[in-house]
Amino acid sequence: MPPYGVMLHHFYDNEHPRGQGAISRDDFVELIDYIGRENILSAEEWKARALRGRLRDNDVCLTFDDALRCQYDVAFPVLRGMGLTGFWFVYSSVFENNIEPLEIYRYFRTTCFSSVDDFYGRFFCTTNEKYPDAYEQGLNNFSPETYLARYPFYTRNDKIFRYLRDDVLGPERYCSIMDEMVASIGMDIKSVAKKLWMTNEQLKTLKSQGHVVGLHSYSHPTRLSAMAVSLQRDEYQRNSEHLENILGTQSDSMSHPCNSYNQATLSILEDLGIKIGFRANMRHMSECTRFEFPREDHANIVKRMRA
Repeated sequence: MPPYGVMLHHFYDNEHPRGQGAISRDDFVELIDYIGRENILSAEEWKARALRGRLRDNDVCLTFDDALRCQYDVAFPVLRGMGLTGFWFVYSSVFENNIEPLEIYRYFRTTCFSSVDDFYGRFFCTTNEKYPDAYEQGLNNFSPETYLARYPFYTRNDKIFRYLRDDVLGPERYCSIMDEMVASIGMDIKSVAKKLWMTNEQLKTLKSQGHVVGLHSYSHPTRLSAMAVSLQRDEYQRNSEHLENILGTQSDSMSHPCNSYNQATLSILEDLGIKIGFRANMRHMSECTRFEFPREDHANIVKRMRA
């Protein structure tokens, strides 16, 4: 294997629900053992080798996206016990009294439905009722074989949901549907939000323990590359300023939210002094910038591990 990062998101325990794709403490330990502890570098060592062009085959780093509290509660103690460190990529809006819907909606579909497919069925019906023309036209143009083909762990319904969300509805109409569904059950969003993300103090703890805390945009748009250059710059500038204010140093690493970026994004990262960045797949690239190091989703590793 070429050098890569392992991309991790959700963990579950008695306090955090077992949603789609979430893994337990024991799963995480098993994953680390499967990769081989001897292959996993500290975040700082991986970054240093990357910048010197000295990464070797099978050099691995661990990366955590979205500043999720479940990562801190479940994964961080495992790393501490093993003497390992990772990259933690943070979007900042939730640390500044904003409630971003991405994780709220995930929590809703995880805890309020018997299965994720139960949620998808309700979502598809609601979308068809509210926006029938867009729904019908969108699905007529949809190809499950080619859409998100580099993410084989996605089911057909996973793909349809993401296609409708990102390519058919867009943020405004998607949020209107989800907000209506959430409101229909009376979920206390502010109470839920307190369970979902880390605090600034926890970010400081990670840094003090040798972990690398980096950028992941300000509000985590799912299609950042479709945004105007000025808005992309604002996303990363505000993200960088928040982390510098909290941690006392400028962050120099990042990962692309939803793997969405373009050449303008890379230029913005260069201007902000970012040294390395990670994408969200292992696709071979004939030319790869220092902002496009590959990552393997933990779900693919778990699938191989249990084959």
